Amino acid sequence: MITGNSKAGLFYGVQSLLQLLRRDTEGKLILPEAEIHDWPGLQLRFAHWDTKNHQDRVETLKRYLNEAAYFKINAIAFEIYDKYEFPRHPVIGAPGAFTKAEMQDLTHYAKERFIHLIPDIQAPSHMAYVLKHQEFAHLRADGNNYQACMCDDEAINLIFDMYQDMIDATPGVNYFLASTDEVYYAGICDKCKRPYNDENRSLAWAEFAVKAHDWLAKRGRRMIAWIEYPLLKEHIALLPSGIIDGALGSASYSTKDWVQRENKAGIQQLAYISMQGGEALFPNYFSSQSAINRSEGRLKHASEAITEVLTNSPKLIGTFAAAWDDAGLHNETFWLGWATVAQYGWTINKPTIEQSTADFMDVFYGYSSSALTEIYQLLDQGSQFYSGLWDRVISKELPPKYGNSYGKGIGTTRYDRLLISPILPTLDNLVINPDFRIKYAQKIEKAASLAADNDKLIGLLLDNIPKVKRNQYNLEVFLSIAYLQRFSLNTLLNLARMEDKLIEAGKTDNNPRRVVNRLVEASNIATNILEEQKQVWPALTAVWEKSQYKRNRSVNGKDFLKVIPDVNDYGDVSRWISLEYLVAPIDRIGIKKWKNDLNVLLDAYAKKNNISDKTEEDEE
Repeated sequence: MITGNSKAGLFYGVQSLLQLLRRDTEGKLILPEAEIHDWPGLQLRFAHWDTKNHQDRVETLKRYLNEAAYFKINAIAFEIYDKYEFPRHPVIGAPGAFTKAEMQDLTHYAKERFIHLIPDIQAPSHMAYVLKHQEFAHLRADGNNYQACMCDDEAINLIFDMYQDMIDATPGVNYFLASTDEVYYAGICDKCKRPYNDENRSLAWAEFAVKAHDWLAKRGRRMIAWIEYPLLKEHIALLPSGIIDGALGSASYSTKDWVQRENKAGIQQLAYISMQGGEALFPNYFSSQSAINRSEGRLKHASEAITEVLTNSPKLIGTFAAAWDDAGLHNETFWLGWATVAQYGWTINKPTIEQSTADFMDVFYGYSSSALTEIYQLLDQGSQFYSGLWDRVISKELPPKYGNSYGKGIGTTRYDRLLISPILPTLDNLVINPDFRIKYAQKIEKAASLAADNDKLIGLLLDNIPKVKRNQYNLEVFLSIAYLQRFSLNTLLNLARMEDKLIEAGKTDNNPRRVVNRLVEASNIATNILEEQKQVWPALTAVWEKSQYKRNRSVNGKDFLKVIPDVNDYGDVSRWISLEYLVAPIDRIGIKKWKNDLNVLLDAYAKKNNISDKTEEDEE
């Protein structure tokens, strides 16, 4: 029998029952014999949906709401960007953006599952999705499209119009996330009367927060905000009582002094735990580079974060599991992180992270699955290699940025990710040095060792996809990532083999037939790279677009307006209007041009040496 002190309690009891159900060898449903007394440790357990670079299909979001309820997540911070139609200013909405009716339907669907679907509006910073339009260009802070001028009433009214549109789209919700995220240039505009310095920048931030709070309070919404830079701790006292700090957990903003000032101001907090940062393909759940000053990875950090936050005695009311779309990860990669943070918001400090992870695998995929933790570890490992594979060179494609968190004009250089292709010989001198193998020696060695792990990963995924009882699509996404990881490994190794063939050609200059054959082999390896991309890329796109709309599409004659943000853009993601950012570093190598240039050399050499057939075997 399931009993609870509310409808939500009964609902969560049913979720526990569903998680415990399994089938025996005869296919009968069985349950462990037990008596469970269970209740949440914290009131709010957030998952964060970021839509900066993609738009999920409506049916995908409903499936996500079902899964969130299954893990007793009861709040979604829906960072909407331009994926809503914004009736008051429809130019903001991207082509095909969600309509008011669709958002209201999603909100109702969430409420039926005891989930708050909470609007998250990025403003006044991260506003390139608005300020890129010429209608709003005059509202930019100091001319940059990253941030709106905070001393311009028209800009503030525009932001509040967006708030109202999202309030109308989410009826019955009691919260609103006015993110106040990374407002680097608060008070920098010419319209601001005070000098631009640290104190006045902090005051400008606080004044905006007060305006937003008061405006939302009149409309029955409780404000959640990132209470952080550039706010100074002495200005926390200026903030209204009742604001929720959604970002408690950053080392800079969770000191005892900071927390005590928030408590005194009547501010409650959410423990902020990021399940993704700048990773390119898959979250660093296990690896040593996954969280600052933590060797065990993001999962271990999640298991300890709430306990650490509580040492400073905040008025903690929930958890916030952040997962950003900045680096373009698929949302299917975030479920382990979202569920883990929710677990520790429900039962603080219990169970061990190893047990929590094992339990997640059982209930998310079904008890017939196997080796899934190893799959996650191998994906993590492969993504770490992918992220560290590329050279970062000063971009020749993009203009400098406006600035960064340290100020205007600081950190303005943009970078491209790529590998330098092997040097081609000349017709007059076929001898080259192994520059590619020397430059990338450690990466080539690592790639060779990881190839076997990648084969194992793909084998485990292919074995599990037909076996899992739940969330098969999740593993299909993982498989597409695994194949992309294989492609990156193969590309590096093949580039080294291409150079090997060129070096062999230079060593056999006294045998023109062998020279030609070595050059042909190098050309064929380059062809293999291009052919593998033709196979991997459409397959990945097809899988991802089962759950997401085509990125930055045109709908009903409306085209997506693409611009590069002035600051805080994320490399290839910021400049590509589709998923191609994932293979942009490989495209940038210029393999097709390299192959064409090699073939020009090959034809010239063959003609010079009277070799018409370039397919014969080497002469003895």
